[in-house]
Amino acid sequence: MNRLQLLCVVLLATCLQASAQYRVAVVGSSTAGGTGAWPLDSSWVNRFNQYYKYKLHIVDSTYTLAVGGYPVYKGMPTSYVPPPNREGPDPAKNVTRANISLAGLPLPYNGIVFINYPSNKYEEYSIAEIMYCLQTIYDSVVKEGHRCYIMTTQPRSGGIWDDPALKRKLAVLKDSIINRFGTAQTINFYDGLYNPADSTILAKYNSGDGIHYNNDGHKELFERVRAKNVFNIALPVKLELFMGEYANEKISLQWTAECTDPNTSFTIQHSSDGKSYSDLQQVKATTTQSSNYRYSDIHPFSGKNFYRLQIRETGQVIFSNAIMIRSTKPGLALNKLYPNPANQPMLVAEISSAENYSGSISIYSISGLALMNRETNFKKGDMQLWLPVDNLPEGQYILTIRYGDDQYIVRSFSK
Repeated sequence: MNRLQLLCVVLLATCLQASAQYRVAVVGSSTAGGTGAWPLDSSWVNRFNQYYKYKLHIVDSTYTLAVGGYPVYKGMPTSYVPPPNREGPDPAKNVTRANISLAGLPLPYNGIVFINYPSNKYEEYSIAEIMYCLQTIYDSVVKEGHRCYIMTTQPRSGGIWDDPALKRKLAVLKDSIINRFGTAQTINFYDGLYNPADSTILAKYNSGDGIHYNNDGHKELFERVRAKNVFNIALPVKLELFMGEYANEKISLQWTAECTDPNTSFTIQHSSDGKSYSDLQQVKATTTQSSNYRYSDIHPFSGKNFYRLQIRETGQVIFSNAIMIRSTKPGLALNKLYPNPANQPMLVAEISSAENYSGSISIYSISGLALMNRETNFKKGDMQLWLPVDNLPEGQYILTIRYGDDQYIVRSFSK
């Protein structure tokens, strides 16, 4: 090997070493451990590692310190003495171990710790003690000169978690975490992932147990972590704004971008489910300066519409975050619900549908207990559904109709 070749090898090794200077630790429970994803490479942590270590080459190591079922007390510093009836920290999987894993890095900010405790024993712990634990863990990371990001709670159901009060507690905790640590240091694993009718995980993200996210759910979690841009990567395109609105039977999209290449192009992509996208239109950049771009979709879907930008610049292809805009075009309407009060053996729902939909119809008690759930196909046109209610005791009830891409109609009735 001649001197020039040797110099190139040394420079390449130096550059690779410099580009892979970050280390990351993830402390938490089953979601951080990848439960619900299969194979495990589909988990949000492994997606993160694959992307930042093997694709971008800026992460040296990712330490996953997560154990299924672990509550937040397990992640407390090793020196912490828990109060009575609370579990103590696990020195092999806690924040102290995370800080040890990141020791020796150039400071500040070359170590990053993610804290991901979504719900274990939150039915037992008070909001105040949960927030105390998260604050203590956060402070111990920052004290060592590293950055810390707190994941919020996530929706959960099944068993005691079917109690509406406990579901509300998870939502309150989500807001408390964001309010305490700020949007800059939190990553929201809750909003947009739950069914607003009953606060359960959206069906398309549910692994089947009502607790954990499936592969699509973990992918969404990874995208939310990536959107945080924790390494402050300089992107070739600076996308300052991407938004849209529905009006006059069309969806108008607007984005603002600053480009480094005058040949940059934006391809607007459209989806009904946020998974499979098709191209609508390509828009060429008009300048390298910050500029506004617009596009109108005159044929949106009924209900949810997902849009993203495929950005092509200097040979690279990147995607914007997806946005969801709901059109108000008629989908399914509940025209009549009778008799109300339901003083007959059958409750009749008269429905008109603009399209063929698959879905379900459910009856809940006022406390949120599911009393009936029936999978139903709604055919285009008018139809009647006859629902047996003669076994229901007197009281107030909620009828919920789910159809299409998780759209809902909710109506109350009495017996």
